[in-house]
Order: sequence, then C-alpha cells, then structure tokens
Amino acid sequence: MLRPKIGLDWDDVTAPFNSIAIAMANEKYHIDPPLRLEEIDTWENRGRTGIIREFYEDEELYARQQVPEKNKKAVYRLMEIADVYFITAVAPAFMGIRAKQILTAFPEFPPENIILGNAKNLVQFDIILDDAIHNVLETPATYPVLMRKPWNWKMTGLLSVNQMSEFVSLVRQIIHASQTRTMEIKNPSVLALVGPSGSGKDALTKKLCQEDRFVNPKTYCTKKSSKHHYLTKEQFAQQDFFERTMYAGVHYGTKKEDIQAVLDDGKYAVMSLDMCGAIAMKRHFPTAIIYVAKDKEDMIADIVQSDFSVEEKTLRLLSLDAEKRNREICDFVIDNRDEQGSERILQLLNF
Repeated sequence: MLRPKIGLDWDDVTAPFNSIAIAMANEKYHIDPPLRLEEIDTWENRGRTGIIREFYEDEELYARQQVPEKNKKAVYRLMEIADVYFITAVAPAFMGIRAKQILTAFPEFPPENIILGNAKNLVQFDIILDDAIHNVLETPATYPVLMRKPWNWKMTGLLSVNQMSEFVSLVRQIIHASQTRTMEIKNPSVLALVGPSGSGKDALTKKLCQEDRFVNPKTYCTKKSSKHHYLTKEQFAQQDFFERTMYAGVHYGTKKEDIQAVLDDGKYAVMSLDMCGAIAMKRHFPTAIIYVAKDKEDMIADIVQSDFSVEEKTLRLLSLDAEKRNREICDFVIDNRDEQGSERILQLLNF
C-alpha cells in the first residue's frame, strides 16, 4: 500500500459539531445544570441532550464550525502520504455550505475529493475515520478506524484513536506494515500484545511474566481491577501519561518511566494494548507488535461465558470481525489455540 485512499468524516472528527450544538442549547434555554458533551452516550442522543438536535439544521451551527489548527496540520500531513477524501453526511440544504467549509479550511484540497451524502458504506477506501459505530462496522474499507467520542466509548476492539494526530501515526504504521516486516525482536524491548477480546492476551501476559525475564509494567485505569492501579477520573486527568486510551468506557494510561525501568533492567516489558497504544509505544521504545490469534468460536465462547454485561458482550461480539483485520498491520502473528501462545512467543525470541 504505497499511497492509500483515506475517507475522513467531518462532523466531530475534523471539525466540532455536537459541542457547538450543546453551547447553542445552553445559550438559548439557560439549561441548569448546563448540558455537557459527555452526556451524549448514544448515537441516538436520547435523554437530556436530545434537545440539541433542533440546532442540527441551524445555519449558525455551521457558521461556528472551525477546524482546529492541530487538525488542519494533521490533514495536511495525511495529504502528503495518502489520497484524502472528505466523506460527510449532511442534509441536502447544507451541502453547499459544507463544501464551502471544507474548501475554506483547506484551500488546496481537491474539490472532486469531497463526497456528500449518507451512504458511506457504498464508497470504497483503504482507510476510513469516523465517529459513528455503524459507519465503522458497515464500511467496506480495509482498515476502519473509530474516532473516540462519548457516544461510542463503550465500543471495544476496533481500531480507534482519540485525536487526529494519533490517526496520522496509525496510517503511517499501516503503510509501513504493508511494505516491510520486522524480522527480529530486540532485547530488551516491549512486547505489545494486541488482538480481539477473548484471544487470551491477559492470560498470556500473566503466563509469560511467571519467568523473570518478562515483566508487566504498572498501568493505571479508572475502573477498580486487580490488573491495574485504580485512579478516579479526576486523578487520571492529572497524570502525565505518555500513552492513554479508552476501552469500553474505561480510561487506561501508561507512564514512560515505568516502561523504561523494565527495559533498563534488561527485561521484556509485556503489555496487552490496543493498536494505537501499541503504535504509541513503538514511537518511544523498541517494540514488537504481536497479534494474538485464536479460533473465532473459542473467542465467542469466552465472551459469552464472561461476567461482562449484556451490552458489553454484544459490543465485543460485534467488533470481532473488524478487529481481525488488525493482524495485517502487526509485526508478528502468534496462534494462541490451546493456550500455547507463550511457547510460540518464546520461539519468536529464540528461547
């Protein structure tokens, strides 16, 4: 994949949308307490924040939309390495306004690369970035990527990013992985285990770390767990994490010094991560991204038998096929059938 085709969503991906509608609702109705973006916890936008839908067809909302400078820079970096398209669902009455918005923010952008309409599943790209779960699950794109927002934070397993700069790094990794493969794993280094829910990453990490040469560095999260150090959301926000992500509505973070301490001791740091966490790790440390594969039937059984809520089980099952595509951008793939993944990793390391 020398120069991929990328489809970018506009609203709440490239430019703010719901946050503006919330501000307009608070200004007009003096809502007490004021509405917050974090209250939109479903795509249907039910409950207290449902009132903001009236502003979706207000021209003032579109007039207030401005692309943040950091997003402009990210889009221009993408245009250097890929053919970029904006594919945006917008009401017919606002199509002309939307096209003008895009060309005003990006004067050099090819007008023919602006696609307006709702049928995103009919357009073929190599990579897409969208905040709507249904668009990510239904796309024919090889690599669908979810932009994390409050209304999709419960979705698990998909390639996902929290900001446009992370997406640029992910695209670079996809291009790199399509052209070259890592042939050896340095010692010391980070072993970043990625893969679908139910593939056995946590059990594999625990088994490897029974040996002294493997260590699972300290990680932090906003859910009480025996595997992570618990922080409240307020405490989490105050920490200096070099890598952070959200999975099923829970924040996870890692500190650079905790990883470096393991490597300075000459050991392997073994971590279960999502793809963007693994890529962030690779920017800072020698890292091998290892996809943990397992039979789909076994993964389904593990999810169904777990103590997750019905909603979380459903979301994890929905993401299985989409997440299996991630294996193509990993450095190595190991088969964890019969829980033999640790032996296969030792073989990779020539132990």
